[in-house]
Amino acid sequence: MSIQSFLYRRLSRWITCELNLPLKCKISLENKYELASFNDVFCHPFYWQLFQCIEQTPGLIIDCGAHCGHFTILAETCIYTKFKDLNTNYILVEPNPLLIPIIHKNLHKTNILKRANIKQGFVGRKSGSSTLWVNKKNYLTASIKYIPNAKPYTVNYIDLLEVVGDRIVDLMKIDIEGGEFEFIPENLKLFSQTNLVFIEIHSATEEMTQNLYRYLESVGLHIASKPLKNDDHYLVIFQR
Repeated sequence: MSIQSFLYRRLSRWITCELNLPLKCKISLENKYELASFNDVFCHPFYWQLFQCIEQTPGLIIDCGAHCGHFTILAETCIYTKFKDLNTNYILVEPNPLLIPIIHKNLHKTNILKRANIKQGFVGRKSGSSTLWVNKKNYLTASIKYIPNAKPYTVNYIDLLEVVGDRIVDLMKIDIEGGEFEFIPENLKLFSQTNLVFIEIHSATEEMTQNLYRYLESVGLHIASKPLKNDDHYLVIFQR
């Protein structure tokens, strides 16, 4: 890490970086979590493919693993730039309770909050709860697996189909740190109502990955472009 990066991460709470968006508003990076989240979403070409994938204004977008809300802001930026339209509704799901206030702040600043339904919880099973371990020094490092010196939180599972009802999901983004292998087979009805999926597939065997592909193909979703390898996971787009 460079000295400039180190100093900014330490001082960002007081010396905030503000960026102008095409949405005619600003987004600020006020801590190291927001800096890391923004970098993952805005500074990698994978998610910018959304601009080419959407052919009309989406009615509903679901952001699973919302982190700081930056994918939702990127989606809104693409939609506004391409269609000059700000009518999309969003469902954001994030299990980490420490990130929920950051999501609210960012969506408020970008005028999305009034069209957003923010849910704190896991996706996967239809009910029940599990433990989320959150690193005290890095809120973005959270896992259902035990992390030494991390704080445990009991988090409920959310039945997303119950939230969505019979609506069509125009786009679903999935970045849930390996939870996709439980979430997708348990929610095939929801994916049968979904037209476009941007997913991060985390470390797994080839058999697990191919099984995941088959589940999505069984409801009419097919790989739209060559999967991209990014560190220890793959970035894949599925489209109806």
